[in-house]
Amino acid sequence: MRFASFGSALATVLAVAVCAGCGSSDSSKVSAGTYVSTVCSAISPLEKDVVSRSSALNSATAPNAAEAKKALQGFLVAVEGDASRALTKVQSAGTPDISNGKPVAGTIVKTFTELRDALRAAVTKSMSLPTDSPSSFKTAAQALGANVRNSLNGIDSSGLTNPDLQKAAAGQAACKSLSSS
Repeated sequence: MRFASFGSALATVLAVAVCAGCGSSDSSKVSAGTYVSTVCSAISPLEKDVVSRSSALNSATAPNAAEAKKALQGFLVAVEGDASRALTKVQSAGTPDISNGKPVAGTIVKTFTELRDALRAAVTKSMSLPTDSPSSFKTAAQALGANVRNSLNGIDSSGLTNPDLQKAAAGQAACKSLSSS
């Protein structure tokens, strides 16, 4: 059994957040450069792990539906953990010392919270995937994948663009290493 990619949807959300410069709801003010460096450093491991884990999952074959379910659950649990760790770091980045820094930071924290929550929901739903036959597993796993993509696409990223943070991110090595498409 081959797996459908969840990684592209996750990577899209990460790229949107990276383009924004990223955020926090902490009230301590930090320079825009420090802020984006901290946030990009939080996102980088998540992005790399999603790409790596997606590649491994997509190239994996399983002898039966039970093993396929186990592999998919392992992927989802690991990526949810990565997203939770990134969220914690984003929350601790402080508030960028820019116009509307607190609302901008809050929007970015909200986006990463929604990402984590969508992945948590996927982990829970993966536990009920059927394993009685390869075809029933495949159908249910594809539906789960579509549900995850819809959840990720539903995350409101409209408030993530801020010119001050984008400018600061352009000068930060931690941000340059991230994919931005």
